[in-house]
Amino acid sequence: VAQLDDSDPLTDSSSSSSSWNPWSTAVQEDPWLPSMTKKQRLMGFLACLLGGSLCFSISLLYLPFVLLKARKFALLFSLGSLFTMASFSLLWGPWNHLKHLCSRSRAPFTTAYLGTLLCTVYVAMVLKSTLLTVPCAVCQLVALLWYVFSYVPGGVRGLKFLTGLLGSALVRKAENILPV
Repeated sequence: VAQLDDSDPLTDSSSSSSSWNPWSTAVQEDPWLPSMTKKQRLMGFLACLLGGSLCFSISLLYLPFVLLKARKFALLFSLGSLFTMASFSLLWGPWNHLKHLCSRSRAPFTTAYLGTLLCTVYVAMVLKSTLLTVPCAVCQLVALLWYVFSYVPGGVRGLKFLTGLLGSALVRKAENILPV
């Protein structure tokens, strides 16, 4: 039985080869998918990524009507997220991907994103509340941005800078418009 540790299988230098090919090195051996070939896993990755992109695209069609169709938008967006995460699980291997997501450096981002994703799905499908789905979907989107930017060097700091800049611009605009 394999154990979770803090080693990062995605940046582990022991698995690198002398000639760098991003597609062949990205598909790693995994104890949970021992019988799948690299080609099968790469095809699964591309299929899931395509499915995720399709769900994200369809959800964006509901964006102008998000207050009226918030549940449809949130469910499609969440399904796109699940497809995208499944695609990387196929590419890196489910066990390697799980170890990476649960590593100390990734755990806060993973917890925030999966928590908001589950909350959005619960509110949209079980409670069927449009009023609660909108803030959950917004939190999920913010968590997704935080998660994605955490992969970029300096990305979280840059995201904080941009949100601070946007926030101050909105406050200045509100002060000019509102008679306070």
